[in-house]
Amino acid sequence: MKKIILFLLFTTSSIGQNYKIIYGKSVANNPEDLEKITDINVKNNIININQSFDQVEYELLINNDVAIFNYVKTLKLPGFNPRAISVGGGSGIHYYDKKNSLEIYETEMTEKKYFVKSNINKYNWTITNETKKIDNFTCYKAVATIFINDFRGKESHKIEAWFCPEIPFPFGPDIYYGLPGLIFEANYVNSKVKFYLKSIVKLDSQIPLVLPQENIITEEEFTAIFNSEMKKLTE
Repeated sequence: MKKIILFLLFTTSSIGQNYKIIYGKSVANNPEDLEKITDINVKNNIININQSFDQVEYELLINNDVAIFNYVKTLKLPGFNPRAISVGGGSGIHYYDKKNSLEIYETEMTEKKYFVKSNINKYNWTITNETKKIDNFTCYKAVATIFINDFRGKESHKIEAWFCPEIPFPFGPDIYYGLPGLIFEANYVNSKVKFYLKSIVKLDSQIPLVLPQENIITEEEFTAIFNSEMKKLTE
C-alpha cells in the first residue's frame, strides 16, 4: 500500500492549535505463510481481512493539549470484513489530556459503557538511535513492553513506534502515545498489522473536544469487572 502524507506548513509557532490527523492500517503478509495454511476457510478469511484494511481509516483530532482518537471511516465495499476495524487495535475511543498526563479509553462490555483511565506516560519507552525517513520527516524508533492482566493471567507484549520530534505532540493511534513527537507508525512487535500516518491537516477553526467527566474507573477496576464477566461465561 502506498502511503500518501500531506502536510501543511508546520512550525513551532503553530503548535497548540488544531489538527486533524488520519491514520490507516496495513498488513505485511508473507505469501509463503499463507500457502502453509491448509484450511481453505481460514485462508480465505485472512485474505478477506487483509484486503479490507485498505477501506479503514482512523482520526486523531488535536486541540491544544487535548486529543481524541477514533475509528471514523469504512468504505464497506462488497466483501468488506468488519474485523479489519479491530484487528491489530483500533476499536473504542481514546481521549488524551497532556496537561494532566491522562489517557481515557472508552469501551463497552455487556451493553455497558466504561471510561477507563491511565497515565499517558505509563509506558517505559526506550528511544533507539535507529532512524528512517517517512516522506521528508526523520522519525526515530522507540520500543516498550506493555503488560495486560485478564482472566488468563498476566501477559507481556512488545510494541514499537516511529515518532517525529519535529512535530512535538505526544499522541498517536490507539494505545500508542507518550513519546516526544507525533507517532507516524506503530505496531505490536509480533504482529504484521501496523498503523501508519496518512495525512495531517491544520484546521482553521477550533475543535470542541470534550473529555469524559463521569463514570471514570481505573484500569485495575475495569480488569476486575472484565475478569468477573469472563468467569461468568466459563461457569
